Amino acid sequence: MKSPDDQLPEQGFELGTLRIDPRAGEVSGPGGREKLEPRVMDVLVMLAEHAGRVVQREDLLTKLWPDAAATDEALSRCIYELRRQLSLAGDDEQLKALVETVPKRGYRLNGKVAWPAAATQPATPRRRWLKPLLLAIAVAVVAVLLWLTAGREAGGPATELRAPPGNVAAHSIAVLPFLDLSEGQDQGHFADGITEEILLRLDRFANLRVIARTSAFAFRGQQQDIREIASQLDVTHVLEGSVRRSGDNIRITAQLIAASDNAHVWSRTFDRSPGDLFAVQDEIAAAVATALRVTLEDPQQTGEAPVKPEAYEPFLQGRFFFNRRAPGDIERAVKYYQDALAIDPGFARAWAALAGAYNLQRARDRRAPERWLKLQGEAARKAVELAPGLAVAHARLAQYYFSAADRQNGDAHFQTAMTLDPDDPLVMGFAGDRAIRRGDLNGVVQIWRQLVDRNPLSPIDRGNLAHFLAAAGHLDEAETEYRRTLELNPDAHWFDRFDLARVLVRQKRYEQAVAEVMRLPIGEPRDSGMAILHEVPGYEAAADAALQRVAALPLDLESIRLAEIYATRGMKGQAFASLQAVRDALERSADSRHWAIAQTHELQMDMIQSSYLEPLRTDSRWAELMADPLRR
Repeated sequence: MKSPDDQLPEQGFELGTLRIDPRAGEVSGPGGREKLEPRVMDVLVMLAEHAGRVVQREDLLTKLWPDAAATDEALSRCIYELRRQLSLAGDDEQLKALVETVPKRGYRLNGKVAWPAAATQPATPRRRWLKPLLLAIAVAVVAVLLWLTAGREAGGPATELRAPPGNVAAHSIAVLPFLDLSEGQDQGHFADGITEEILLRLDRFANLRVIARTSAFAFRGQQQDIREIASQLDVTHVLEGSVRRSGDNIRITAQLIAASDNAHVWSRTFDRSPGDLFAVQDEIAAAVATALRVTLEDPQQTGEAPVKPEAYEPFLQGRFFFNRRAPGDIERAVKYYQDALAIDPGFARAWAALAGAYNLQRARDRRAPERWLKLQGEAARKAVELAPGLAVAHARLAQYYFSAADRQNGDAHFQTAMTLDPDDPLVMGFAGDRAIRRGDLNGVVQIWRQLVDRNPLSPIDRGNLAHFLAAAGHLDEAETEYRRTLELNPDAHWFDRFDLARVLVRQKRYEQAVAEVMRLPIGEPRDSGMAILHEVPGYEAAADAALQRVAALPLDLESIRLAEIYATRGMKGQAFASLQAVRDALERSADSRHWAIAQTHELQMDMIQSSYLEPLRTDSRWAELMADPLRR
């Protein structure tokens, strides 16, 4: 009997004017020939097998990569690359629309697929051509590791392969996720944790720009040239490595590579036990800094006690799930953080991390927000008590106080966090919130520019930057960032495309605005988009009808979008009525007054930063809506 892999026709298949050759990993057409990465080709073939039907995201992840730690982020990047390369091969930008995103479900290939007459459609997954490639890669990895360790004891002198460059001010680095080379391939969380710890340590060095985790980890599982990765992240160096664990024996290999020519600047292999991991991470960071001639900034005395090695692994597992954010992951993160604290109750960073997880649970569970708020506060206070010099502990405690509508204590702990580590992303986010309250939108823009510089492949950070650029009136830049956001994540919430359309309307680029509106999902998203086209010749009646449908929908307590549409049309009375209805509903909707106050503050923050509500600000009703809910 033939295996499913053998059912793939030798001739490949056709997709409209495009020719697909899965074995060669190529797609060709009028625009030329494009080489697809194995995972991207995997996705294309599976979609082709179900052409015209929706393929669930979960099916793509589990059937194509059953043995890999594939994430939604990795799949989204595959879809992005597939769309881009189809359009290049076909010399037609419209070919990107062949791969349709079906919100909250998956993807659908809408093109006509022609299989060779003598062949049946292939079964999924088809991996005959991929297995030899993976085997070859594994052999190459083993060979490299043997070469790196030959002639010295593990943990011995590092291999210095070239002199470091001299322009220290220009140094920047990305730390790629370390490979899990353990026999069972079940130590991904452990490898990720070591990677992140090294990244955090490198971030303490002066004159070194360090790319954030989200952007660096976007290349997981991709077989791209280091120079290409460095180009996309705009860095001068890349640190990569591997972790192999067997019982209590851990082998860590790290290599620093210069992006200019793929040459190794430094490499070393360490054989250690779990209790030595902190020292190894410090040693790797220090070696990289020495090779790049950067200096360690004066470290703050956090007051953290040494962590028990046994508590470190569940902490890393908790952080793995907290970062991944798949369904059920926050609950898993809480469990692992609690496991770490059961082993070592003095683990301050675990308490701070647990407070962050409780904060997310509070936001998601409206049935019992007070319970999560109480747990959040207890965990954050414990973190500060154990490590009064730890910036993230004060940031989490500030977050708790802000959530509890205690702005005075929140501001105090935020200021402490700013003093301890103003470059911490969480602290910078709070700094942005304070700038919004001051009405300093240009200050907010500068903060988000810094965050995007460190995390250039994060669609969330770019989307936030686009939002604040638009709010500050920098429309050309806002358009650019919205388009980059949608390129990075075609599955981004429809609000991003809606906001792009609003920017285009403000620029009076009506034809492009209409095109973006027509790409919004049918229903409320499309109607909201149509409602802002009232200035576009020929769309006035359709815009009015769409506005009536949006206004008839149930009140959205998390959005001021309807009020913004009214305000841009000069309908001040309706705009104020909409905002007042949202505020009144918020104050009535919760059993918890603290929750209602916190949500009202969020509403006011949205109002402050909305440039679309500008026509309302001189009206006396604006001041009434901005009144502190504590004083009402």
